[in-house]
Amino acid sequence: MSNLKNSKKPYNPKEVESEIYKLWEKSGFFNPDKLKLKKSNLKNFCIIMPPPNANAPLHLGHAVFVALQDIMTRYHRMKGEKTLWLPGADHAGFETQVVFDKKLEKEGRSRFQIPQEQLYKEILEFTLNNKKIMENQLRQLGASCDWSREKFTLDKDIIKIVYQTFEKLYKDGLVYRGERIVNWCVKHQTSLSELETKYIEKKDPLYYIKYGPLTLATVRPETKFGDTAVAVNPKDKRYQQYIGQEIEIETLLGKTKMKVISDEMVDINFGTGVVKITPAHDPNDFEMGEKHKLEIREVIDKFGRLNEKTGPYQGLKVMEARKKVAEDMEKNGLLEKIDENYTHTIATCYKCGSTIEPRIMKQWFVKIKPLAELAQKAVKNNQVKFITKKYEKIFFHWMKNIRDWNISRQIIWGIPIPVKYCDNCSDVVVDINDVMTDCRKCKGKSANWRKETDTFDTWFSSGQWPFAALQANKPNDFKNFYPTSVMETGWDILFFWVARMLMLGIYATGKPPFKYVYLHGLVRDKDRQKMSKSKGNAIDPLGVVET
Repeated sequence: MSNLKNSKKPYNPKEVESEIYKLWEKSGFFNPDKLKLKKSNLKNFCIIMPPPNANAPLHLGHAVFVALQDIMTRYHRMKGEKTLWLPGADHAGFETQVVFDKKLEKEGRSRFQIPQEQLYKEILEFTLNNKKIMENQLRQLGASCDWSREKFTLDKDIIKIVYQTFEKLYKDGLVYRGERIVNWCVKHQTSLSELETKYIEKKDPLYYIKYGPLTLATVRPETKFGDTAVAVNPKDKRYQQYIGQEIEIETLLGKTKMKVISDEMVDINFGTGVVKITPAHDPNDFEMGEKHKLEIREVIDKFGRLNEKTGPYQGLKVMEARKKVAEDMEKNGLLEKIDENYTHTIATCYKCGSTIEPRIMKQWFVKIKPLAELAQKAVKNNQVKFITKKYEKIFFHWMKNIRDWNISRQIIWGIPIPVKYCDNCSDVVVDINDVMTDCRKCKGKSANWRKETDTFDTWFSSGQWPFAALQANKPNDFKNFYPTSVMETGWDILFFWVARMLMLGIYATGKPPFKYVYLHGLVRDKDRQKMSKSKGNAIDPLGVVET
């Protein structure tokens, strides 16, 4: 190392900091195994680094967590405690694919034109290159984490633990494959969880359509080809005579009959108080359809185009079809009026901003309420404490209104769901070791196995990060450092990540993954948008440090 007495003045930290850091790392200063404890009664201290998404260099937002966690780590280390700050990186599934898609667009390419094996290799190379850049940035920022224990969410030993958790959930009846309505991003061609949708207010025409003797209001006339009932509120006196009756309707494809049902979900004050029910293309309609055992008729495909059930409208994109259907209804005297100033809330993809298209698909879901109860109990019993207390109230509110978690993603970049389907008999098996040959139901016949092509939602694997990173690391790490001392992260991923770590951690190990949750604020750009790699508004923290 440079002799500071002989160094040039004024002191230039850039000249010596990298050498100092190398000395720290080489000496084992960051490794708790090499610390000689002066007092045996001191508690261990551990922070598992929130693994940054390995799809771009770190930005200023990451520098915040580095500073906060480094302060905590150095403080407890100086107190003489056995201290571990475990670093890592996240493959970040869907988010990385979004960033990689933008890279391909700039190159004039599309992932849909690239063979899957080649695409996976390209994304892996892209991710590993970014991972190296991030590691270098962390070192230059002075992060005193133990690099000998670094983990990656696609490490084989991490994947093994993720698979074991999935298998346990399946055996306990907490994972199921169901045909349910999901949030579908037409642009990215994948389903999204409720947390991955962003709700915005939008002004759209509200169309008043004649349905036989009734008139109803809808913003989506293009889905009328998938209607399987008309609904009114049972308390609405205007329509009592129609409840349970079939009414004859003139449509753009000819005459048909439709049943009028009653359900308290119908808002008496919306439009005329009569609504059309399209179970295949609306979450509330799907719920009502299940309740009343209605037919499900899908009329929009995965590319956001009307299908063969819509006659002359087949092939039109949703917005094109909406305009054309409205025009044709008006020509045929089926449109009573249009309210041009109707404001409503729509779901959009939180990454690309495109309108979500609800679709019915077979997906893997986690039965979440039993897990949510475990997490709530831990917080109520003060096994886990939030800093500050206000986040505890927000946490409880969300946990009480939680829905089953869709963990299937129709993307190649991620951990494959370890499931096989027998095409001979439709048997479904969870095969985490990929060794299954015979089929249980085929009874001696050779199974015709087909592997699941979906990958896990990245939050399913990162939700296991604290216990998985320790279990997959050096002997006794889990015993010595779990539960960890504190989870320090941004408040915006309280539900995406912190809540899921609590649920999965308690379920898999019997203990909460951390004792404290410290949530910091966000670094925003000039437009008050959160700094994000995928948004392209990130600032390199090293550039700020150097200036």
